[in-house]
Amino acid sequence: MSTARSRRWRQLVLWLVLPVVLLLSVWLWQRYQNGVVAALRETGRQYLRERRDDLAEAAFERCLQRFPEDAELILLWAQAVISGRGRTAREAAELALGRLQQIPDTSTFAAEARMREGRLGLLVLLRPEFAESRLKKSLELGPPTLDANYLLWKLCDLTERFGEAEPWFWAAYSLTPEDQQLARLREWYTSQFSPQSANAELDRLLGFLEPDRFSDDTVTLARLAAFRSNEPDSALARAAEASFMIHLRDREPAIALLRDQWQRPGVSSNDFLMSTLIDVLLETGRLDEAQVIFERWPAGSSFLWLRTAGRMQQIVYQQDAEAVELFDRALPVWPGPIDWSLLHFKAQSLAKLGRREESEAVRLRAREIELLMELPVHQELRQALADLNRPENLRKMADFYRKIGREREASEWDRHRERLF
Repeated sequence: MSTARSRRWRQLVLWLVLPVVLLLSVWLWQRYQNGVVAALRETGRQYLRERRDDLAEAAFERCLQRFPEDAELILLWAQAVISGRGRTAREAAELALGRLQQIPDTSTFAAEARMREGRLGLLVLLRPEFAESRLKKSLELGPPTLDANYLLWKLCDLTERFGEAEPWFWAAYSLTPEDQQLARLREWYTSQFSPQSANAELDRLLGFLEPDRFSDDTVTLARLAAFRSNEPDSALARAAEASFMIHLRDREPAIALLRDQWQRPGVSSNDFLMSTLIDVLLETGRLDEAQVIFERWPAGSSFLWLRTAGRMQQIVYQQDAEAVELFDRALPVWPGPIDWSLLHFKAQSLAKLGRREESEAVRLRAREIELLMELPVHQELRQALADLNRPENLRKMADFYRKIGREREASEWDRHRERLF
């Protein structure tokens, strides 16, 4: 009996101890694996610092096999993939994008992931609408970053929406170190008053402009055509290309690009496309078609909606009082202060209403703004911008902005002049 009892006792002890041993073994194995992953992660970081990107990618890939949902690891791996030399830029971007999109919006790294998706979408994949949605999502999820705001500003420039860039510029400017803000102000001036020059650096980066060439209309057309090719269903890409065609007086091809777009779900709320289409229909005398489309466009408060709505009241509905009210609301909104044609429209409606003195005053202001947009004025300003170490050049910039009614920019130019000199 004692032998049987002893055997049962040993079996009981074995059954009690075995799970503990197994759990301890699993715990020790996990600690070992975690240690290996931590070492690999640090090794990968070191490889990145040494620009040994292929080795970094391999190290992070091994880590991700153990922790496939580790958001920080995904960001590090994506950085190695993009920096590597074994793939084309597009192949690397598409590969990185696929994994970045696995990082959920609830992650603490989500804002950074969405920003990187937007950067890849714009600068490599040439998909501006996708890029814009990702960059805006980044700002929605996390604190404002210089990268996201700057890219949204440049995205507006690259898609012919110079007038919509202001909020992103000021956000980027506020996040720019003070010793770099003068250069940012210079870039803002170029963005709004010499857009092809402003886009030249990015056009070279994107492959549309040779290093030794100046930008021209063919470069802009090539970029916009590439955007539409890479996002054929994008209302933004179509509107951007059509807008530039209208600038070149190619109105009929522009209308053809946009006509079948405005009835698509969600497109009627796209102010850029709707205003571009309605404005060109008004220019070409298609008033009935313009009215049908305008009446499907939700009322808004953007410069584009206010300006086009004013033109509709003036031309189609023959309601000049309403037109003047809408023009007055549009004029303070950038780029309203430099839109001398908008002032002429307002003057026309005031004249029809019998308000002759007001009309003449507005015409004079329109002429002042028109003269300030002349080439000699901006040649002098560009010369000033070439040397920001002279206080009189900063004063010239402040004076120009005050003449066009832009106190905010003028104050910033003055502030830096006082700070530096």
